[in-house]
Amino acid sequence: MENKFNDLRYADLIWKKIKNEISNEEQAELTAWLQADVQHQEAYEQLMARENVRAAMEFQESIDTQADWESVLARADTGRAMRPYRKVLLAGLAAAVLGGVVLVGYNWSRITEEKKITAEVKKLPVIRPASNTATLTLGNGKEVKLGSQLGVIQETDGTDINQQNGALQYHKGATNSEELIYNLLTTPKAGQYQLTLEDGTRVWLNAASSLRFPVHFGKGEREVELTGEGYFDVAQDPSKPFKVKVREVEVQVLGTGFNIGAYENEVKTTLVSGAVKVALNGNHSWRLKPGQEARVSNTGVNIGKADVEKITAWKDGVFFFRDDDFRDIMNEVARWYDVSIRYEGNVPVKRITGNISRQAGLPQVLEMLSFVSGARFKINGRVIDVM
Repeated sequence: MENKFNDLRYADLIWKKIKNEISNEEQAELTAWLQADVQHQEAYEQLMARENVRAAMEFQESIDTQADWESVLARADTGRAMRPYRKVLLAGLAAAVLGGVVLVGYNWSRITEEKKITAEVKKLPVIRPASNTATLTLGNGKEVKLGSQLGVIQETDGTDINQQNGALQYHKGATNSEELIYNLLTTPKAGQYQLTLEDGTRVWLNAASSLRFPVHFGKGEREVELTGEGYFDVAQDPSKPFKVKVREVEVQVLGTGFNIGAYENEVKTTLVSGAVKVALNGNHSWRLKPGQEARVSNTGVNIGKADVEKITAWKDGVFFFRDDDFRDIMNEVARWYDVSIRYEGNVPVKRITGNISRQAGLPQVLEMLSFVSGARFKINGRVIDVM
């Protein structure tokens, strides 16, 4: 994901060119980029047309007040802090220059209309993105609230659970007991967490999800239960197959990386590496190859090619959309920021492609989505009205 926001770098250079703030070194970098592709040059010339430059400058001036925005500093690959309005503006520039690599569908003629949206955004309450927060339920029913603090939690069988930097790591204690003690890790909306199981398997748990697992595995199969969404990097042990149960679906692996999403009315298993077998109700099963996904719903099972980059982007801190439905995107935003969505009037039908940092403030995300969908947003408490 290291090149995810390189496109913003060129938008940054173009913006500096517009404002006559570009250095000689930056001009050379921009020139090289323009010469690399004739489409870059054509888009650049269109952007630099007098009316587009004037519209961009007017838009920038209308929101150039840091106090009007939530104190969020989003960073692009330039390595410099960027004011929220500037990130939004550059996303629009990048969309126009790069044909939608960052956010498609931006229309410069709508900038005057967007000023009205900006005025509404300025009044929004501070709603922060998800953070490392979860609840751990121990074998005796005791609940432990987790954050980013340091510490050691101990289970009744002597298992040490190290808590550090938003992650848990299990270490088997000095016990010969074969009794399985189960823990439950639950993330709320606007929460996420990581853990390393006793066998070395790493799990990333997305917002509004849960994982039930034994604090140490016995002699047989390694089995866990998931709700919501999780990414698994399974430690290899051919003698102990690893199984993930999600409702009526069971995913069996030996050692591999895969994602399971079960938020809506389907269970989607995406294989990144290795091999998995997806079974339905303990009967029929299907083997996946890397780059494939299995979708299980009440209409049946569908095996097809997966968009691995898009599906696993959440683990790397990115909202990644590729020809996605507006409602699906808003559902993801709702989980991440712990808000509810209420629709008034027609729902935008435009498919959306783009990527946005998951650490961006909610106003920033809504502003970008407004650019590409034509929707207007109004926040009442923790409810987003889509108009």
